[in-house]
Amino acid sequence: MRRFSPAAAALLLRRSLAAAAAAASPALRSGPRQLVRASLLDESLSTQTSSAASTMAVQYHQWSSSADGDDDEVLEAFNRDCCTDAGAGVLDDSASTAYVEKLCTSGNLPDAVQILRHLHDRKIHVGLGTFNLVLEQTGEVNNFVLFAKVFRYLLLSKIAPDLTSYTNVAKALQKLDDYELILKFVRQVMEITHDRDPTVMNRIVFTTAKYGQIDKCLIIFEELKKDQRGLDVVTFNTILDMLGKAGRVDQMLQEVKLMDELGHSPDIVTYNTVINCLRRLGRLDQCKIFAREMVERGIDPDLRTYTALIDIFGRAGHITEALEMFDQMKRSHQPSIYVYRALISDLKKAGQFELAQKLSEEMKTSASELLGPEDFKHKFKGRKINKNKWREGGSYMRGEVMGAISSPVDPAAVSAIYDWRPVVSSLARLLSV
Repeated sequence: MRRFSPAAAALLLRRSLAAAAAAASPALRSGPRQLVRASLLDESLSTQTSSAASTMAVQYHQWSSSADGDDDEVLEAFNRDCCTDAGAGVLDDSASTAYVEKLCTSGNLPDAVQILRHLHDRKIHVGLGTFNLVLEQTGEVNNFVLFAKVFRYLLLSKIAPDLTSYTNVAKALQKLDDYELILKFVRQVMEITHDRDPTVMNRIVFTTAKYGQIDKCLIIFEELKKDQRGLDVVTFNTILDMLGKAGRVDQMLQEVKLMDELGHSPDIVTYNTVINCLRRLGRLDQCKIFAREMVERGIDPDLRTYTALIDIFGRAGHITEALEMFDQMKRSHQPSIYVYRALISDLKKAGQFELAQKLSEEMKTSASELLGPEDFKHKFKGRKINKNKWREGGSYMRGEVMGAISSPVDPAAVSAIYDWRPVVSSLARLLSV
């Protein structure tokens, strides 16, 4: 562990005591020094007039120091402890990182953020682990003003945030009730990432949705629609999945329509998300409409598409169609244990016990060849994999082959491997019934 100079250690102790005193003393919380420091650390805080923003400001002030000249003292102590050449002002990167982490863990969050800003101004950036630590600490004390500044410094550092970073964002947003602060944060992120793809905003939306913050996700989404550089088909898919799981189907269908109007073409994930949601609600006719639209757009169904359609046909009592679609699926995809279970359950509900028993025996016989939970992790979307039983005849789905090969391919050569047209034609016939 790095040892700090006596002056730096004394300053850290003094500021820890000052922060504790400020939190305990109403007089200190409302003192003018706090207002000045808040202004220095976030120039736009003074424009917030809502009660929620005022609460946030009070929380922010509680972490401010009560001593005059502390800003200069912080930088002086930092430079004294972390400069390898005091005259030239050359900073030791490892010492700077240790100093920020020490400030953070000792509770001096405003000072830690001030040092991050100082390092940013000098084009020096700490590691991702340090950024995540400060994000976590500022989020835990519900100080979104400081949190937003740290996240901005992270984005400006060109270091890619990781899952921990985005999880910290979701947790911070979960505690925040001031929608104006949320919108301000979104606009700042968009401004920083305007020349990049929408990955950052997509991951913020995804993790926020994962934490069940539906209304906040929709507020962010509406802001992204104003400047479409911040969203793409992935953004829409995340919102559709969130709305579908929440049972807000009509709103989900409205967003699907808007997606097309804004020029974002639905992909296989879009259709699978919508079809699966409609399947859970037993809406066979709408499932068929979207599946038919998908085929007409030249998007080949994958294993998830087939599984959903087979299940909805079976649950609706259309056993013949479900079995025919199951047979079609096996011509191009390696079946999963899930589709067998769904079809067997549907057959039993329809009173087809003998057929259900035969299918159950087939499932047990083929158990080692069926796709299971592990096969559905990460990027798998139903493509055929190297299990000989399902590769006989070289039957590859054309779209999956095109997606699996990184180099340009000849469409005619792909069609020669497997002619997908009869399957599409047969599927279209089933969906039009």
